[in-house]
Amino acid sequence: MASGALIIGVLLLVLIIAFFLMYLMNIRIKQLDNELKSVRSRMALTDDELTRLAHDIDDFKRLKI
Repeated sequence: MASGALIIGVLLLVLIIAFFLMYLMNIRIKQLDNELKSVRSRMALTDDELTRLAHDIDDFKRLKI
């Protein structure tokens, strides 16, 4: 009987550790998601600036100085 209780105790400990690790991974995933959103917003701004720059270059070429 004691060995059965020991096995149950070990399995419960493993289960608790697994849930704790899942909790930590969930926190890290949320952090990475926030970083990805931040990078995407900067990239969208950069794309807009690049489009404006290309348009300005085309306008400059048409000036025929």
